[in-house]
Amino acid sequence: MTYAEAVARLLALRGGEHAGMRPGLERIEALLAALGHPERRYRLVQVGGTNGKGSVAAMLAAILKAGGHRVGLYTSPHLVSFRERIRVSGEPISEDSVVDGVEALGTLIARLDATMFEAATALALDHFAHEAVDVAVLEVGLGGRLDATTVGVPAVSVVTRIDLDHQAVLGSTLAAIAAEKAAIIRAGVAIVASQAPEAMAVLLRHAAAVGVPLLSAGRDLFVTVEHRDLDGQRIGCAGPGWSLSPLTLGMLGSFQPENALLAVAAARALGVGAAAIGQGLARARWPGRFQVLARDGGWLVLDGAHNPGGARALVSSLRDYFGSTAVTFVVGILRDKDAPAILAELAPLARRLILTASSNPRATDPPALRAAVPPAVGGVELAASPVEALAMAGRPPSAPVVCVAGSLSLIGDVWRHLAGSDDPVNMMGSPF
Repeated sequence: MTYAEAVARLLALRGGEHAGMRPGLERIEALLAALGHPERRYRLVQVGGTNGKGSVAAMLAAILKAGGHRVGLYTSPHLVSFRERIRVSGEPISEDSVVDGVEALGTLIARLDATMFEAATALALDHFAHEAVDVAVLEVGLGGRLDATTVGVPAVSVVTRIDLDHQAVLGSTLAAIAAEKAAIIRAGVAIVASQAPEAMAVLLRHAAAVGVPLLSAGRDLFVTVEHRDLDGQRIGCAGPGWSLSPLTLGMLGSFQPENALLAVAAARALGVGAAAIGQGLARARWPGRFQVLARDGGWLVLDGAHNPGGARALVSSLRDYFGSTAVTFVVGILRDKDAPAILAELAPLARRLILTASSNPRATDPPALRAAVPPAVGGVELAASPVEALAMAGRPPSAPVVCVAGSLSLIGDVWRHLAGSDDPVNMMGSPF
């Protein structure tokens, strides 16, 4: 079996890459049992929430590596290559290891009717065991209570900001969504972001019910921003009995200091020292999340804001970093997302709005997306592809800032075009 055949076999499973996930733990538990329970061979950290999960996971993995740990990182979705999802101390899984993992799962996948995400999760956890990691950081795919990453006994559970997303699966209110996400808190220590009151009440009640101590941003954990510019941010983090300042945060975005606070608090709970925390936080990168690139005398911002909360955070960051500078948005949104709400958040900053569709089969057609644009927005254009949209954004009336947003699949298409490659090492380098 070749690498391409192995990935094709995974993507052909129920759910595929683009059709969502099927909640439930019985299939992932059966897969892991057949593999000898690899999840029991290292400490686990699970990171859930709505926005910021990948950033927190990447920061924590970078900190753990700086502290001398051999760390596994499992995230989703990928931007350009399946190999991005599974990393050991910053190195993407090799093509040969993907093949070995798919072959090891063999007929189990079909017999159990496992989904693509369940098979990928089992492959990742088995790979981490073979690579002798001592800590694995797992980003939740969807929700938490029935997500395939909710396995084993976590040493630390992290819940980022909870917002409205995937309501058809998780529930229509913040309280209902919080109940699904709170379920990852089941052992060890819980670290949670600041939340809307109705979400926080659910988290506190669940943590108390399972007897897990909970530390929350704004109550037990605090972050201050001392300086920020396009070279990075300088922050201070504090919690019960500890304070670290100054810390250099390499990731940009107004939303990243609180994500960093969660990662730092999780690292403290795992026993990582101050020096490693500082080194890891400065080195951590996470492509496609308020990533700013110099382009044609201006700036290209890539941000996979794919729900209203993410779009709101993007707008706040654009204002913090670029003030009143005009922005051309290149936007593509998937059909199962709240396009009107996302576009309403972006609209106040949009000098031009170029609508396109990513290569994801679930992408909204540009004419349909046009119907979701607020009436007050002028300068709306349609592009047949992300590459055409970027070219249009560079032509008059051009703006100093071009921002690509709306879905991670759109960010992946743009990354692949800019780099001319789908190799996760050559294109993006290590996030560590």
